[in-house]
Amino acid sequence: MNFNCKCSKPTFFNKKYSYWEKREITTDEQEILDKILLESDLKNKNILHVGIGNSLIAKKIDNTNNIIGITISHNEIDYAHSLEIQNYKTIFCDKYSKNLAKLFSKQNFDLIIDPNLKSYSCCQDAFNFMMENFFNFLKPGGKIITSINGMKWYKSLKPKLTFSFKSLFYFKMKEVP
Repeated sequence: MNFNCKCSKPTFFNKKYSYWEKREITTDEQEILDKILLESDLKNKNILHVGIGNSLIAKKIDNTNNIIGITISHNEIDYAHSLEIQNYKTIFCDKYSKNLAKLFSKQNFDLIIDPNLKSYSCCQDAFNFMMENFFNFLKPGGKIITSINGMKWYKSLKPKLTFSFKSLFYFKMKEVP
C-alpha cells in the first residue's frame, strides 16, 4: 500500500491475519451501535464501516442500507463473506493509505462509522490525510460516527505468528503501545 506519510508500517496484505473476526463486541462498538440504531432514518443509506471486526454492526443495521466495510484483515473479510449479509461489501484497505482515496473517489456516504478514529494513526499527517478523505466522501449532511474512547488511546498493529491447539500456528495482528 502507498501512504501519504513517511512512517514505517507493517504490511498485512501478504498473509491472512486474524484480528477481531471472532471476538465479542467492544464497548466502543456497542456505544456506536446503540446510537445508530436510535436513528429513525437509518434506511436506504450508503454507509462506510471502517474496521469491520466481527461485522456485528453490519448484522444489526437494517439491510436496506448499502454498507461497505474496510479492514486490513483478510480473515475479517472471509468471516464477513460467510455471514452472507445483504448489501454488505468488504474491501481490504488501510484507512490511512492513498488507496482509500482511489477506491472511494466516486462514492458518497451518508454515514462513516469508525469506532477507533485515531487509535491506530502513525502520525498527525496520516490522520489528517484520512480525515480529509472522510470529509470528501460524505454527502451533504452526512455524519462521521466514532467513540470518544477511540480517541483516547494509541497503539500500533504488528504482525505476529502465534499458536493455539485449536488453530495450531496462525498469524494475527497484535496491538502494541
